[in-house]
Amino acid sequence: MLNLGRKDLPSPKDDLAQALDAALHRFVQKSGRIVDLRSRVFPLVDEIRINLDGAKFDSPTPPLAKVEGETKPAFEAALVTVSGRHVSVYGVAIDLRMETRDVVFHKGADAKGDAVLVAQRAREGQLVLSAAQLDLEEAIGRIGGGRARLYGIDLERVRLAMRARSRRSLAADIQIWAKKFFTRAKIDIYAQLDVSNEFVVKISQLKCKGDGKLGSFACAALQPLFARTIERSFPLESIPLGEIQLRDIHVAVADTVELTVDFGSEKQI
Repeated sequence: MLNLGRKDLPSPKDDLAQALDAALHRFVQKSGRIVDLRSRVFPLVDEIRINLDGAKFDSPTPPLAKVEGETKPAFEAALVTVSGRHVSVYGVAIDLRMETRDVVFHKGADAKGDAVLVAQRAREGQLVLSAAQLDLEEAIGRIGGGRARLYGIDLERVRLAMRARSRRSLAADIQIWAKKFFTRAKIDIYAQLDVSNEFVVKISQLKCKGDGKLGSFACAALQPLFARTIERSFPLESIPLGEIQLRDIHVAVADTVELTVDFGSEKQI
C-alpha cells in the first residue's frame, strides 16, 4: 500500500508516473528518476519499471499506508518489474529483482483522505533477493564490531559460512576472533533460520561457544538477545497484499545467498 501524498489518483500516465516516483522516493535514498511507465491506452498500462540500482535503505522508512474503507479499481498493468543492483540495506549490499504479471491496482484513501494505491491482484510474480557471503561477513564484522567496542572489545577477524539445510532452511557458522587489552578469544556462533509450510519465518537455533573468560563473557552478553530472538517469529502472510498470496519460498546458497519468493492471486485474472 503506497501513500501518494495527494488527495486524488492522477489519470494521465505521465502524472501517474511522477506521483509513483515521488511516493517511492519517500522510502528510498536515490537521486534521479525511479519509475518509468509505458501505456498506449490508459488506464491499461503496458509496463511499470522501477529501477533501484544503487539505492539506499539506510534509515527508518515511513510506515505503509492504511486504507480506510473500501477500495475501487484504478488501473491494470500487464507487467511490473523492479530491479536493484548494489542496493544498500542498513549498509548491507544486496541485489534484487521482481517481475509481476497482470497486476490490478486499486485506489483508496487513508485516514487523512490522501490517495493510497494498492496492488490488489496479480496473476503471478517472483521476487529474488541475493547477497554475497563476503558482503554479509563484512556487515557482521562492522555492525558487531561497533557493538563490541561498547564493551571495550575489538573484533580482529570474522568468518561467515552459510549453507542451505533444505529448500526453506538456512544455517550459518560465524567465527569471531576478539581482543580486549592483552586477552584474545575465539567465539563460535551457530544460527539456523527456518520458514515453515505456513510461511512463518523463525530463527530456531542460536548457540554461542567461547574460549576463556573473554569468550565466556561475550557469549553471556549475547544470551539475552539470543533468547529474545528465538522467541520471535514473523508470519509472512500477515503482510497486507490484497488478494495476492505466497505460493513458494526457497533458498539457495553458494558464494551468494539467494532467496526466491513466488506469489500470485488464487483466481486467474
